Amino acid sequence: MNRISRNLTTIYRTERLITRRRLAVVQQQTVMLALAGIAAMAGLVLLNISMYFVLKTWLPFAGSAAVLAVANLLLAFFLALTAKRTSVEEEIAPAVEVRDMAIADIEADLEGMADEARDIVMALKNLGSNPLGSLSTLLLPILTAVLKDKKN
Repeated sequence: MNRISRNLTTIYRTERLITRRRLAVVQQQTVMLALAGIAAMAGLVLLNISMYFVLKTWLPFAGSAAVLAVANLLLAFFLALTAKRTSVEEEIAPAVEVRDMAIADIEADLEGMADEARDIVMALKNLGSNPLGSLSTLLLPILTAVLKDKKN
């Protein structure tokens, strides 16, 4: 039972760690994108004004504005692709692995307990037909469980 509680504690702690890291990455991405957006807007406004004056000498007013709009949309597209590329999965992989190992260990413990319970039930069923033979079969899983608990 001690191993099960330890594994449940491990699962709880790793889930908290995974969630904290995911939230921290999302928070960091949001702050960085907001700051980058503010800086980029200031630079982009000035660049657009200067490029408009340069382009209007070669193109009509509407043409130079359209060229700038397309350039701005391409820039926004590439910025969005860069922001999407950041992933938290590599950072939380060790915590996910520890959590999965703890879950597997709990499953193994529960399967062992279920096997012991089946053995006890079978011994109780056979107790009526063969009392002396079933007594040793009944006591063996109980003693094993008691000695296991004393070890842990």
